[in-house]
Amino acid sequence: MLELVFVIVLVGVLAMLLVQWRRGQGTGDMSADKAAQFVQGMLTVTGVSDRPKDGDKNGDRFCTLSGTITGPQTAPTEVYGTITLGALAPWPQLGTDMPVIYKPGKAETTWRFGTVPPPA
Repeated sequence: MLELVFVIVLVGVLAMLLVQWRRGQGTGDMSADKAAQFVQGMLTVTGVSDRPKDGDKNGDRFCTLSGTITGPQTAPTEVYGTITLGALAPWPQLGTDMPVIYKPGKAETTWRFGTVPPPA
């Protein structure tokens, strides 16, 4: 009986983690109110990890980047992050510009890859 309770609790925790993880992915499901808090910027890649030979079981590869965010309402800001790339996706190169969004004045802590969705 104790094992069954443990499994149920474990499944519940995993489900909550999955929901939280999905909320942090992309910007496509961002509400208009939330989108209004972000501005569009560009990340210029200044450092990139080596491309691994093999991806995970789905063929995805993880790429660690460092770069400088520039855009409205912020000074150039150095950041660090990881993106997931498909098997056929091109690997970022030094100097590549990538679109990002961030909250004005908080680029270092709120940035993420993507574009601000158009207003509804």
